[in-house]
Amino acid sequence: MTDIREPQASSSEKPPLVISLEQAQVIYRKLQIGRWIAWLSYAGLLVLFTLLNLLRDTGSVKFWLVQVIPLLIFIPGLIRNTHRTYSWLCFVVLIYFVAIIPILMGRGWWSDWFITLLTTSLFLSAMMTSRWLQYWNYYLATKDKPPVNT
Repeated sequence: MTDIREPQASSSEKPPLVISLEQAQVIYRKLQIGRWIAWLSYAGLLVLFTLLNLLRDTGSVKFWLVQVIPLLIFIPGLIRNTHRTYSWLCFVVLIYFVAIIPILMGRGWWSDWFITLLTTSLFLSAMMTSRWLQYWNYYLATKDKPPVNT
């Protein structure tokens, strides 16, 4: 004999997220700082790649284009300030990180250390900026709506 029971209401449903004004102010402050760090790291990588290819004898225009074009693709999304752009930028920056670590361990020039620092700071700031931007957009979308009582 099988035991047939009525389905019970799921108690694992999460209540809707409510962001207070104080929390929103903290999120916005973090968002501004994260955005600045992301932009500075992003610009630093572009400038460093440009200088290294112009000042070194081994630098070339082809290698410079391979280094900067994947980063330049994100400029329109960064200007529009979308969280998806920051998330995709994280994925691309991981490629730079994976490429520079073996080089850093092999020769350890100052430029290799600086590229590692910039890619790490860009990855972390872009990741957190994406998250804070999502929270900020959620707050803006729900701040005028009354909380739902269930």
